[in-house]
Amino acid sequence: MKTIKHFIKNNKINLLLYIGGFIILGLSVNIIKASGLGSGAWDTVTINGRDFLNNNIGITWVTLGMIAFTLYFILMVIVLIYRKKAKYLLMIIPIIMVSVFLDVWNILVFQDRQAIQLVYQIILYIAGALLLPFGLTMIVKSSFPAFVFDEFMLMMVDVFKAKKITFVRLGIEFTGILVGAVLGYLTYYHIDGSLGVVNIGSFILAFSLAPVMTYYYKIFKVKRTN
Repeated sequence: MKTIKHFIKNNKINLLLYIGGFIILGLSVNIIKASGLGSGAWDTVTINGRDFLNNNIGITWVTLGMIAFTLYFILMVIVLIYRKKAKYLLMIIPIIMVSVFLDVWNILVFQDRQAIQLVYQIILYIAGALLLPFGLTMIVKSSFPAFVFDEFMLMMVDVFKAKKITFVRLGIEFTGILVGAVLGYLTYYHIDGSLGVVNIGSFILAFSLAPVMTYYYKIFKVKRTN
């Protein structure tokens, strides 16, 4: 107990950044979803995957957090198999945090509601697009266990011997959009001709996320590790 109290006392700021980052991350995903203009790459997999199970398979008790946890856990296992180091098990902490706050915001506040008027859609999308990298930057700044996509991206850099991390990141982003589009097609195309939450905004986020995070890195004075 004393050890825990001592840890909290010495890491108050980092803990606030870490937990706050996940709260903002969960909020931003739900705000972008509510805009209806296109969710982030792997968020399209989570959201369309949940809807596919709910609507097509009839498994109505599955939540966004459950799908997110399953997806992130699979990626963590892949990283663990490749790296063969137990320290990567710590990624389970941010995986749980993200999954919990996705559901907290969606179930208690947003309840899958979506804006109809274009002006509100744009406002929500811009707000979410700015909050998403802000939350991620807070998590990185805390120096606590990184989110699974960071480690997965670094693993893919090693696998492909890539000289530029940008191409690997975009490859991962577009893979997420592709999987999300397939799930959206299976779930929604026969109903309204859409791909679910895959939209033009998904591609904008894929290209804008890194530059906006770079800007936040400068503000927070975050040291890049790669």
